[in-house]
Amino acid sequence: MRVVGNRRMKLIVDEMVCIILCSLLWGCERRELTYYMEAEVTVTADWSRAGLEEEKEEGATLIIFPQDGSAPRIVLTGEREHTTVRLPLGTYDAVFLNRSFTDFNNLLFRGYDALESLEAYAKDVETRASTRVIVSSPDKLASATIRNFEVTGEMLGNYVAPVSCDVSSGNSCKMHFTPIPLVRRVQVTLNVRGLNNVRKVRCTLNDVPLSVFLHNGHAGEELGSQEFTVGSPVYEEGSFTEGKLTGMFDVFSLDRLMSHSMTLKALLVDGKTVVEQVLTDVIVKEKIDDVGSITFYIDAPIPETIPDVKPEGSADSGFDVDVDDWKEDEEIDIPI
Repeated sequence: MRVVGNRRMKLIVDEMVCIILCSLLWGCERRELTYYMEAEVTVTADWSRAGLEEEKEEGATLIIFPQDGSAPRIVLTGEREHTTVRLPLGTYDAVFLNRSFTDFNNLLFRGYDALESLEAYAKDVETRASTRVIVSSPDKLASATIRNFEVTGEMLGNYVAPVSCDVSSGNSCKMHFTPIPLVRRVQVTLNVRGLNNVRKVRCTLNDVPLSVFLHNGHAGEELGSQEFTVGSPVYEEGSFTEGKLTGMFDVFSLDRLMSHSMTLKALLVDGKTVVEQVLTDVIVKEKIDDVGSITFYIDAPIPETIPDVKPEGSADSGFDVDVDDWKEDEEIDIPI
């Protein structure tokens, strides 16, 4: 009886050991599968060409688009030069831009579903006589795009055990971006006759894009107008009436091959007269600096001389009595 009892006890113990071992093995296998479902990707960026030195502390946004059509992933980072992100097996496109989508004053975004549709557009836009007018320059914006980034099986779990990350073989654990500006500066110089009669000038440039695509920097198809001011009068040497007005504003782009027009509205020094002129065939020139940033230049004369008006509150206003209204001379004795 003792032999039978011992055998039963041994069988029970053996069964329990087997169950425990199976449980442990199953748990280890499950943990291993979960552990290696993702790869850690290092994201770096070189902002030297973006022209955004003053925004170093503003952070950045990474948008990752899986090529299998699943939902994009948005990653916000306070450190715009370096971050990490974990991705499962697959192929991806990605866009990296300055700030976050909600940190801009005069930029909004749309088309988040796909890389080709992601677009930035001006926020402060008014509709005037069937034309959409940007009334405030868009914020500075820079971005870069990486296509066909592949997370392979060899990369999974690289944050636990070292793996080979060879860029030349396509097995890279790193995304590197070099953002470039998507918003361009425009410098305007207007040559004015009758500059002495001008108090304020507001201009509207026509055929200006209202948006820009982030993946390639191309302007959107819809065109409108953009409003800006000019000032800082500088007179020609030896002249009190002729000189230049200058101004600057930012646009998504300008087509140099297109004939642009510009409307000018000037409030004169009398404080009430408004003069409007239209400049046609405005020529746009561009200059590219050492890092590849583009600046547009407009230098144009206004077509007509600004008319003479009496300055508001001038010394001669109210004192222009006609001499014919005076009475004849009279001799008056003044007692001393």
